[in-house]
Amino acid sequence: MDSLNGIELSELLEAIQSSSVLCGATRIVTIDGPAGSGKTTLANKLATEFAKKVGEISVIHLDELYDGWDGALDAKLFERIEAWILTPIRNDLSPKHLQYDWHLGKFTTWNELPLTSVLIIEGVGAGHTMLRPEVSQAVWIEADEDLLLDRVVQRDGEVVRNEMLIWKARERDYFELHNVKQSAHFHFVGQ
Repeated sequence: MDSLNGIELSELLEAIQSSSVLCGATRIVTIDGPAGSGKTTLANKLATEFAKKVGEISVIHLDELYDGWDGALDAKLFERIEAWILTPIRNDLSPKHLQYDWHLGKFTTWNELPLTSVLIIEGVGAGHTMLRPEVSQAVWIEADEDLLLDRVVQRDGEVVRNEMLIWKARERDYFELHNVKQSAHFHFVGQ
């Protein structure tokens, strides 16, 4: 199995399974860190390994819930998470959210996920203080600062470079304001 900074994914999976259930019957796992650090990759690895060992797991990517670049980390993001994700789970219902279309610049389609025993919320914003009371395990992942911008541009295209330079300042302010790294249970360095 894969290892991140000497911690086997199996150790993280065991920590998730043995953690307290704090939101309905679902363990909420958050993965936060700078853009390009490997949050989505880690979430996908965890989901694959969890499915092999325990059963289905749901993953929500916060870039589907951001309202464009300017409104991505505002209070409305957390209102959407509360209304679309946490409240249904507390009421034993499947989480369902509108998905933002980055090309059209608006929310367009509903995405319903199965109600599972574990839900991963990954993306910048997942470690927000508002979510913490219902988070069973919080993960922080970072990477070499010199790699981050290049990774995002390589993934999303040169068209995002200028927005990403602004975004990096926004995410730094958010991380600092909410003590995201310090509040995480696990810390990793993405490769």
